[in-house]
Formats: sequence, structure tokens, C-alpha cells
Amino acid sequence: VIALAALHADRVMFALGADPERIAWGIGLAKETRRKAGLDPEGIAFGAYVNCGCHRDTGKARDLVRGALTTFARFSVMHGKIAGPVSSGDEAVLNSLRENYDMRAHTRGDSRQAGVLTPDFIERFAVVGTPDRVVAKLRGLAGLGLDKVAITGSLRGVPESDAAESKRLLETDVLGAVRVIA
Repeated sequence: VIALAALHADRVMFALGADPERIAWGIGLAKETRRKAGLDPEGIAFGAYVNCGCHRDTGKARDLVRGALTTFARFSVMHGKIAGPVSSGDEAVLNSLRENYDMRAHTRGDSRQAGVLTPDFIERFAVVGTPDRVVAKLRGLAGLGLDKVAITGSLRGVPESDAAESKRLLETDVLGAVRVIA
């Protein structure tokens, strides 16, 4: 899909998580595909869909993105083969996610599939933490060559007060600081 988009679109939007290694892989694949086709490898823009939980309590920030992250992470493994580079630990989480995915609990933070996501996996595949940490990670992604980020916050199955706090922090402390890529 990345190669096809690189040949025919003016922008590739990745659903690879927020792991810099995976984003760099996607960008590299798109540019190499363009090079091989005789197209300018710099003649395309890049963006990403990222799950973002912003909270002063990092554990709550992680829990806020669990449900939405299961949906996005599932794209990387839903056909039985993992797309892009992952560690052996992340491979195990992705395979467990695929095996445990229940569409009746799609996007729910309190679902069986959300329970298989480890804290370390969430830290790599999502943008989570305090406002300063979220800004730093988003800027890091921009530094890889992304000029657009579509942020998905918490969805269903999370405490409403925590979701509201995350939304408030994103609006007041994060978005203005990363406006150049939003």
C-alpha cells in the first residue's frame, strides 16, 4: 500500500504507530519506490495517524489510548504478517492483538484486545505522557519528515474525566507548540 501511494499520491499518510523507526521505514520505502520508478523521491509529502493521550499521569495517558491504539496497531498485523520493522517483543504483542481482537469491542479501552497492549508497546506505538513529553515526541516525528499528523485521542471505555483532561491539555499545552505539523 505504501508503494502504491508513493507512486500515485501527493502525500502518504502512515498508520504505522508513532515509533520513529517504523515511520522512518515507511518514508524510506516510499522514497525508494519513487526513485526506482524514475520519480523525484522528494516530490511527495508524508503524514501519520497517531494515537495521543496527554495527561499528567503517564499511566492514565497510556490507558486513554488503548482502545484506539488496538485499531491502528491491528492494521500492522491483520493479514497475519507484520508490516514494517518491530522488535520481537512488539511482534508478540501484535500477534496477541490479532488473536484476541473482538470486533464487538472495537475501539474500547476496556476490551480484551486492549489488555494485551503492554506499557512499553504503548510508549512506542502511541504518543503518550505529559504535555512536554507529547510535544517532544510530535516534534521528533516532524523531524523525520512528517508535515501532517492526524491525532486520535481516547475513544470508548475510558473514564470521561481523564479523556476530558487529555483533550484540554492537548488544546491548551500541545497543539500550539506543534502547530507547524498539525
